[in-house]
Amino acid sequence: MAQGKLVSILMPAYNCENYIRTAIDSVLKQTYTNFELLIADDGSKDNTKQIIDSYSDARIKRFHNEINLGYLQASNKLFTKCTGEYISFQDADDHSDLSRIEKLVNFLESNKDISVVSSDINRMDADGKFLSRSHFPQDHQSIYKDFLGYKTVLAGSAMMLRSEVVKALGTYDLYFDRIGYEDFYWFSKIIQKYQVACIGEPLYYYRANPNSVTKTHKDPKAIIGHDLIIYMLNRRLQGKEDYIESGNWTKADKVAELILTVTKARQKSWKIKLNGVGRYIKELFIYPVVSVSFFRHFISSLVKG
Repeated sequence: MAQGKLVSILMPAYNCENYIRTAIDSVLKQTYTNFELLIADDGSKDNTKQIIDSYSDARIKRFHNEINLGYLQASNKLFTKCTGEYISFQDADDHSDLSRIEKLVNFLESNKDISVVSSDINRMDADGKFLSRSHFPQDHQSIYKDFLGYKTVLAGSAMMLRSEVVKALGTYDLYFDRIGYEDFYWFSKIIQKYQVACIGEPLYYYRANPNSVTKTHKDPKAIIGHDLIIYMLNRRLQGKEDYIESGNWTKADKVAELILTVTKARQKSWKIKLNGVGRYIKELFIYPVVSVSFFRHFISSLVKG
């Protein structure tokens, strides 16, 4: 498919010399050809940058970083360089079905009420061996319901959205810098204001990475990120302050700690439960307003755990 609206595809890359060529090739060989591939090597210490720079395709636009900014800030930088009417993503250690962009564009062109579309994914291990495929909900109502029910409803990098969504909502929130879940929080804001959908076909190949930020970071936000995001979404729906959105990050951190305490209360080990009780009592005295709002959830988790 040679013509159509321009699609901007974002690809931050860091130390992924073993996968970057497969990722780039899966974009350059797309059946939909009217795109710009915006790549930022993020200060890699391996040969990632050299591999990127070996390509001569005019559709590749390079915005390399001299120092490592991290995935979130590297992505935000690329957002500012987009010129397409549609925006999509391609992580540097994943790859796409060669018809992915065409099918996502066609869906948005045929469904003017939908602002964001994603697809199912195939999960693979570090060596590219197939592990499983997703079966995400497909219509907006089901996606919204499952998301509020703490279920994973999409892979952030499999999305395509209209550029006006970014212009209206902005890019990833720095609160999640080097922690992960930035795309989930962004999506929570999207789904609150725009119609979303999912194509029930695995068009994106996601590589499970045991060394990802969300799996290795010790910050509690990396452990209970989804719970924290749903908590903030519910506050927005109730007309209350979203501490992340307002920049009240001290309170946001306190909420994250309390959610972690509730999570510990669900554990089978009584030693962990008692540790959770001690933490909760301490927080109750320091931050009574925020802590009281978690009282029912804490007691319920303590009993059910």
